[in-house]
Amino acid sequence: MSKQWEEYLPLEYRQQTVPPVYFEHHVDESVQAERTLGFDESGKRCFYRHRFSLTEERFDSEEFPIEVALYREIVLAWRIANFKWLKLKVYADRLDRCPQRVAVLPIEITEETLLQS
Repeated sequence: MSKQWEEYLPLEYRQQTVPPVYFEHHVDESVQAERTLGFDESGKRCFYRHRFSLTEERFDSEEFPIEVALYREIVLAWRIANFKWLKLKVYADRLDRCPQRVAVLPIEITEETLLQS
């Protein structure tokens, strides 16, 4: 995870972000969700990522149960030097039909305390 934290980070913000020195990773397989938190040298959160999928149980043409993905989301956030956050959200919906939709929302600069706690 050491270099993956900056995978989606836009180049123009790389010099402004506070790099994490350690990570906590949490997984809940029962709901197909995971969260990664990155912390700086003083123990303050400086990176946030969550990812999850929503599925639905259906039946295939032979009446066997299958799990169909309906929605996927990933949210990433990086703390910049002035204690604000860069936030990026990518989601995909209508995965069970055509056309599927994948959206990358524009980077936003926020002061969300949810990301700091």
